[in-house]
Order: sequence, then C-alpha cells, then structure tokens
Amino acid sequence: MKILRLKIKKFSLFSALMLALLLSTTKAFTLEDAIIAVVNDELITLKELRDYIKETYLALTAEGVDQTKIKEIMLDLEINGINKLIEDKLVLSKANSIGVEIRDKAVEERINEIKKKYPSEQIFLEALEASGGTLSDLQEKIKEQMKIQFIINHEVNSKIYINPKDVTKYYNEHIDQFKKKEYVKLESIFISYLKGRTAAYEKATEALNFIREPEDFEKIAKKYSETPSIGKVERGQLLPEVEEAIFNLKINEVSSLIEVNNGIYIFKLIDKVSSSTASIADVKDSIRDILFQEKFKDRLTSWLEKLKKEAYIEIKK
Repeated sequence: MKILRLKIKKFSLFSALMLALLLSTTKAFTLEDAIIAVVNDELITLKELRDYIKETYLALTAEGVDQTKIKEIMLDLEINGINKLIEDKLVLSKANSIGVEIRDKAVEERINEIKKKYPSEQIFLEALEASGGTLSDLQEKIKEQMKIQFIINHEVNSKIYINPKDVTKYYNEHIDQFKKKEYVKLESIFISYLKGRTAAYEKATEALNFIREPEDFEKIAKKYSETPSIGKVERGQLLPEVEEAIFNLKINEVSSLIEVNNGIYIFKLIDKVSSSTASIADVKDSIRDILFQEKFKDRLTSWLEKLKKEAYIEIKK
C-alpha cells in the first residue's frame, strides 16, 4: 500500500473511492477495518469515516437544518470527508490537551432544545431512527461539537477585534449597500384578458364603481381580483407608466383603471416611503458581523493550518 505524507488536500481518485465505499452496504469487514489515515499516533479506519459522515447527517437532521443545506454539506463530505474528520480530530485533541470537559447536563439541555422542535418525543426518536442513528450517537456528536466550539471560541473568536475605524471605512466604501429605494405598499385588484379585453374592462369598471370608500377596497378585491394583492413595490420594479400612476397616489387613494399587457389593475395606496440611506448607527452592528465573519474565516484557516503543521498526518492512497 502506497503511503503519502502531506498537508491536507483534495484527492479526486481517493474521494471517488471513498464515495463508492460509503454508499455500499455489503462491503467486507476487512475493507471497513482498513486504515485510511494516521493522525499523530491515532489510526483512522474506513468505518470511522463512515460513522463520522453518518453522525454528521444525524446531527444536522435532528437540528432541523434545511434539507438543501444538508445536501450541500453532505456533498462536500463526499469529497472532503477525510479532511474534515482529520481537522475535527486535531481540534478535539487540542481541546483535550487543555482539559476541556463537557458536562452531561449541558448535553442534555441541548438535546431538550432539539426535542422542542418536534411535536413529541416519540416523533423525535423516530426521526433519529429514520436518520440511521440513536440517541447515544446524537449525544456523543453534540458533546464533540461543544468541545470543538469551545476551543474555537478560545483560540480564534476571542482573539478577533473589530476596530470602529474599520466599521466606518466599510460603511463609506459600501454606501450603496445601505441605500433604500423609494417604495409603496399597495392593495390591488387584477382582472385578466383571458375572457377578452372588453369583458375585462367591463368587470374592472364595475369593480371600480363599487369602491366608494377606501374601506370597500378589500371586500371588492376578494370578489373581483384574480390574483393576491401586489404588496410592496420599489421604484423601478414596474413599467414606467404604471409607476407614474401609483407613486403619485395619496395614502388611501384608489387609482383609475391601469391597463397592462395581460389585464387591468386597480390600486389602492396603503403607504409610501421615500428613498433614504441608513445611518452608520443603524447598520454598525451588521457591519461588525460582516467584518467579524471575514476575520473569523481567515483566522480559523490559519489556526487549522498551524495545527496540521504541528501534527503528523498520513493519508493512505
């Protein structure tokens, strides 16, 4: 068996082999027990990699993560599973070296938080089983995640400082992100040309004639409109001739008949908000979050690379 000592990378042939093995349910025990990597003095077997991927899926599913996001994460693990597992082992080793311990009560509290997302405990347990795991599997995964989060907070998050000057600089350089377009909130009645333009015009005219008070609009809309109310519309989203009419309405004023290529609209203006630029005071927290995430990503990558350089890592190919 050829051995490659390396800094962690992607290996397309290795990944393809791993995927084929992970999807198989009939592989021999000798394959599952095969050593696929060495991290310091710890051996990683194919079975451990398969369990790692299964437990990750279990935790994501139990947490109620969106299925699209789960699919994205699992696809990444199909390619980078061994690299992710090695990184987790290095981080856990670091946590253990400084004596990080997670109380059973903390794990139980987290399990209870997850259970609250389900209609009943029985449905929660059935979901675990359907995901191919057990409560013990989930508890162990949560304990590992808590250790990983603790040590990352200790080694990475706590060392990040966002200078107020950087917040101001970001605001000035990205001022267009904080501009709000003029917009209106509308109730609307729409009658299509499906039965002909003349029929649509007659029906729309009838509806408009029944709207004698602004309060009548919602009742008439329920009876005549073929689509839900249009709601919020920013300047520039509709045809110029339509915007010209609706942006010049007064609050609670009802428009005349407005024809478009597929039907006729009647609008009622509910609210109008002028264009503006959010002040730095209003968006400083959002900017801090953006800058924090940028620094966090860079620092985490650097810290993980440092752990890898200090470790002995072999991936068997």
